[in-house]
Amino acid sequence: MWRMLSAVVPSSVEDEVASVLGGGSLGVEIEPAGPGASTLRVYLGEGDDEEAWRRRAARVLEAHGVKTTLRVEEVAEARWVERWQAALAPIPLGRRFVVLPAGPDDRAGEREPIVLVPGMAFGTGEHETTRLCAAALEDLVVAGARWLDVGTGTGILAIVAARCGASHVLAVDNDPEAAHVAREVVARNGLGASIEILDGSLDAAGDRRFDGAVANVQSSFFLKEARRLSAAVKPGGRLVVSGIVAEDAGEVAEALGREGFSVDEERRDGPWACILLSRAR
Repeated sequence: MWRMLSAVVPSSVEDEVASVLGGGSLGVEIEPAGPGASTLRVYLGEGDDEEAWRRRAARVLEAHGVKTTLRVEEVAEARWVERWQAALAPIPLGRRFVVLPAGPDDRAGEREPIVLVPGMAFGTGEHETTRLCAAALEDLVVAGARWLDVGTGTGILAIVAARCGASHVLAVDNDPEAAHVAREVVARNGLGASIEILDGSLDAAGDRRFDGAVANVQSSFFLKEARRLSAAVKPGGRLVVSGIVAEDAGEVAEALGREGFSVDEERRDGPWACILLSRAR
């Protein structure tokens, strides 16, 4: 059974609120709710902490000066994601890729296509953090490298890393449904031999170490798992961090710095940040 967090918000802030709350969720829908108002629906995964999401949504709404009622309801029928993906046009990603949410599309042009399979996982490439991570991978992945993708969602970033030359990518997600969808997407793009999908998080990597890692997840993950993330990256390896709002970037960088990472660059897209780091040799 899926769950949906909903609230009625002023139409003037719907996009900003949806952008912030979309990160880490399965997806967001916006629907008119009368003059000057919109209903915002945030879909939660089966393992998501309902109260944590309530608190997060309350903070975001308060920051935008919105006083409203937050509701969490069960969603028995989850085909909304398929309808949402099918309505999306091709999405340019980085300098060389285009994501095709609804399957092959002759509008891909000269870009290299990444074909999705409509399913129940957030991550079509339209979100700012996915775009930031993809562009970083284009810059950092070298031929023959081994990469780790934490919170892979639909597997897009794992595919980008493989297409950019990684010889092996381990992609993990603690939502079994997301991992299942990622396997289908990876297979559909012909990369089953170079991308391994596992249920779980850093624990699924065991004692393996990687030339680089990308994690497009919530800030709290980096604050909690900085040490284990450092253990997964080889000395001299690279780390791409996103899924965080710009105001949290300093705290995240500080936590990672205590575990041997140094910041090479910080990139931003709207309210979102992406930090590129190196682990000390």
